[in-house]
Amino acid sequence: MNNFYKTSEIIKHYINLILGNASAYLMIAVTLFALIEIIRRYIFGLVFVWGQDAMIYSMVSSVALYICVTQIKRGHLVMSAFLQLLNAKGFHRTVGFCKIFVSLFVSVFTGSLTYTAVSTIEYSIKIGELTESLYFYMWPFYFILALGMGLMCVVGFLQFIEDIHSYIKGDHFTQVIEVATDV
Repeated sequence: MNNFYKTSEIIKHYINLILGNASAYLMIAVTLFALIEIIRRYIFGLVFVWGQDAMIYSMVSSVALYICVTQIKRGHLVMSAFLQLLNAKGFHRTVGFCKIFVSLFVSVFTGSLTYTAVSTIEYSIKIGELTESLYFYMWPFYFILALGMGLMCVVGFLQFIEDIHSYIKGDHFTQVIEVATDV
């Protein structure tokens, strides 16, 4: 099991490092581009026809890349008050089971979204779907969404196995409920 934990931490570290930084740099670039667009529009009266589409799809892509990083930190869908209440009342097994259930649900849900995204990407390529400005293809955007969801599925599955192992060891009796957990 130690090898699994090491492998899991390596996978999560690289996802956090690569996608966390890529998302941050993309968001910074889009913000700077938005500021340039504001200056161009209100001072010079010029705009890029494709500028709004580029900003919208880049910002959403940045968020899509970062959602698996929030899952690594168990900061996605935070409801810690409920778990803290259950833990304070002595429902330790329920808290441990909730963590297992949510990790499994996140993995299955995002995995199903990733699976269905494949046909959407294929269809978008087939018909040559373009953005509103008719400048960008939509399939790269769909691919980034599928990539973010797919990696969130992987992270959720790793956390599911970790949560089961933690539950079997009895860690739920001594564990302090984190400020941010994914239940």
